[in-house]
Amino acid sequence: MFYRLDLGPWNQIFPVPCALVDSHIKLAAKEHLQVILWLLRQGGQPFSPETTAQALDISTDAVLDALEYWTAQGLLTAAAEGELRPAPQPALPPVPAETRQSSPSPAPPQPSPPAPAPAEQKPAQPEASALPPKKRMLRPDGEHVAARATESQAMRFLLQEAENVLGKTLSPAMTALLVSIIDDYGLPVDVTMMLIHYAADVGRASASYIDAVAREWAEAGVLSVAAAEERLQMLSKVRLAWGKVSSAAGLPRRAPSKSEAERAHRWVDEWHFSSEMLTAAYDLCAEHTGKFSAAYMDRVLTGWHEKGIQNLDELAEHRRAAQEKNEQQSQSRSYDIDALAQMSTLDLPDEL
Repeated sequence: MFYRLDLGPWNQIFPVPCALVDSHIKLAAKEHLQVILWLLRQGGQPFSPETTAQALDISTDAVLDALEYWTAQGLLTAAAEGELRPAPQPALPPVPAETRQSSPSPAPPQPSPPAPAPAEQKPAQPEASALPPKKRMLRPDGEHVAARATESQAMRFLLQEAENVLGKTLSPAMTALLVSIIDDYGLPVDVTMMLIHYAADVGRASASYIDAVAREWAEAGVLSVAAAEERLQMLSKVRLAWGKVSSAAGLPRRAPSKSEAERAHRWVDEWHFSSEMLTAAYDLCAEHTGKFSAAYMDRVLTGWHEKGIQNLDELAEHRRAAQEKNEQQSQSRSYDIDALAQMSTLDLPDEL
């Protein structure tokens, strides 16, 4: 007879880092805790933001926001493309040999070494980028955020207005991000508010999206209301262009990658392809690749654009002309059977 100790739900457990509870249980948002606990439960199994969002019944942007939060807090680190692992902890210094002895004898006093000569001061070199390294900057903590809101009326207005626009209490990650956008990225408050309004209007009011756009604006020098208005108009055009491409290709609703958005803008707004032409390009893409590929569609549409093909009638005429040309070339390369038969009856010398 065999026996088993039944611990009920305690039969299956997984470890949780102490730092998660000690430092983040009060500050992290609910979605951040949901994501990190779900990842710990997976025990190294591969995952995607989409599957995580479906399992937790939250948005994909919320998952990406949580992953960025835990990476910034030092509990996760990006090891490779699509791979996250626990951040390495600093190694403890080696124990000196004298501390391992049972009864160490005091060392004789040593003369103090001469003070080193002061190094020659070099002029400070300008940094390659004024912005902090992407996704490696530690966000301001709660005390710093509270201090900035107390001392700055503009910062206080930004945080209050952001809550009104987003319709919810700001998470610690979002609050820290807004402070960073003003203090580290250098965007003015009015420009930041324009960005928040746009993100809320298009349903992408996650910290990860706002951070990405704010950084892009800071690097591009979008620091005025006029420049921000121009960028927002461009973002709206790109969003509409991607919607047209998604509809033509029958894609599920999702956010495009940067390259997909740029290509959709070129196809729709610069080359003025219709939905019918986009569908025709997608049909070719699906026939040859079996899936949606923006790179393949770009090669197809680039070829049509260079040949001046803008509608289905011109495309049909082009295909008909190409087929006729191929048939003519095939006929010109065919051999005359009668001529071959006549050549076979020629008297050839025994030695050539």
